[in-house]
Amino acid sequence: MKTMIQEFDLTAVELQLLQALLSGASNKQIARELGKSEFTVRNQLSVAFQKIGVANRMQAAFWFRAYVVSREERGIGTSVPLFPLYSEQRINR
Repeated sequence: MKTMIQEFDLTAVELQLLQALLSGASNKQIARELGKSEFTVRNQLSVAFQKIGVANRMQAAFWFRAYVVSREERGIGTSVPLFPLYSEQRINR
């Protein structure tokens, strides 16, 4: 069985950025948390959106929840660790 990385050609960073969308974090918040520029986050998200075939942040968050988190819950995994970066307490500063 292919991993998410192989199936969609996603990098670990792209998975991390897609995961951050679940929390509702803005590009600015994601960039600050990861030590990147907003421009870099926006560009990396755009590439990830193309790879998974979605048009916007909401679709990407739904995709992440449906495919990645559900795979983790079933024990299939992504081949990279998911990141515990975004708790509601940290984002709602």
